[in-house]
Amino acid sequence: MATEEQKKANQLRLANLTLFGITAGFWELLGDTALAIGPQIGEQVLKVMEKEMGLEIAGEKPEEVLTEIARLFVDEFGFASNIEVVTEGNTITMKVRNCLNTSLTDRLMEAGVEKPFICPIMNSGFVAMRRLGIKAHPDVVKWTEGNGSIITFRLTGS
Repeated sequence: MATEEQKKANQLRLANLTLFGITAGFWELLGDTALAIGPQIGEQVLKVMEKEMGLEIAGEKPEEVLTEIARLFVDEFGFASNIEVVTEGNTITMKVRNCLNTSLTDRLMEAGVEKPFICPIMNSGFVAMRRLGIKAHPDVVKWTEGNGSIITFRLTGS
């Protein structure tokens, strides 16, 4: 019989296997249309950040909101070791170093999922921009050197 610690590890493993299966299945079924699921993920993450972690979105600048979201993913969730937020012109970039989802993303890409549409950082940032009344086109690409990803938000107006 498994110890309590082994049971918890197996529960996490089962949750990850389920997430992998659902994500790969959605991509197989919907293709790029699966990206439409992202805002639902982002909304759920933002609700927790607002209610339990003090995140405030209204009245803030986009860079400030994304910087605070980045801090919460690093300090409160332990989801990455560092997330650098940089603004250049109409693009805000989040460089996610040592992302917890890197191995899952690699496996999903091997299974044919072209975009990691379940990325909670990208999705929460996208929903935050929408709440600020800012139209943004999000994208995420693998960042091998940083063992993570580079998320960009191309701001297209309000």
